[in-house]
Amino acid sequence: MTQFIVAVPSELISQGMTTVLASMESQFNVVAIVFNQHQLREAIQASPYATVILGSSLCGDGTIEIWRRLQRRYTDIQLLLWAARFQDVLDFQCNVERVDGFLLASSSLDEFKQACTTLSRGRMYVAASVAEYLAKNPARQKQTVLLTCLSKREIQVAQMIGQGKRVAEIARLLNISSKTVNTFRYRIFDKLQLSGDVALTHLAIQTGLVEIEPKVTIVLNEEIEGAI
Repeated sequence: MTQFIVAVPSELISQGMTTVLASMESQFNVVAIVFNQHQLREAIQASPYATVILGSSLCGDGTIEIWRRLQRRYTDIQLLLWAARFQDVLDFQCNVERVDGFLLASSSLDEFKQACTTLSRGRMYVAASVAEYLAKNPARQKQTVLLTCLSKREIQVAQMIGQGKRVAEIARLLNISSKTVNTFRYRIFDKLQLSGDVALTHLAIQTGLVEIEPKVTIVLNEEIEGAI
């Protein structure tokens, strides 16, 4: 039996997902619906082999760092990302060791069903819109070169600087000291031969590491809405 933990910030969408999963296969079982970090940790502790449908903003800006810690501790947990923006896809792709499936919040009901079925069979799923975006990203080659130069933590810091976050805020989100953040900053500047934060921000945007775009509108599919 495939266990699912639904971890998206909207109660309406959570209930819709649960209803859809219950109607699909008798082997699908939603073991928990969670709305915060504490509930997520408890649910994973109780079901360490489950597939987590994780909203990219469940824990605010700290969602990635929280997931990284959970994934290190519970290595068999699966992740189906429910991303609000393409930027969230990039953030998780760059900073999380393994993402088993990518969905946008605007995905169709059929895509949601296909993603859950695919992951239950041990395969990776990438929604068509996400695959197309990644394939057409003109900065993809430059981004790949950039990613090979930096560690996972350096990429996190670089992205946050590119998004305009200050050192103190980065330190809080990553649960490290401001001194450590600055150590990473200067290491990044040295590796990429940059003069400072402004140059790093420009490079992050040019390479697609940070994308300036409006949020994807979350459209509740009529079939899901009707199931609630």
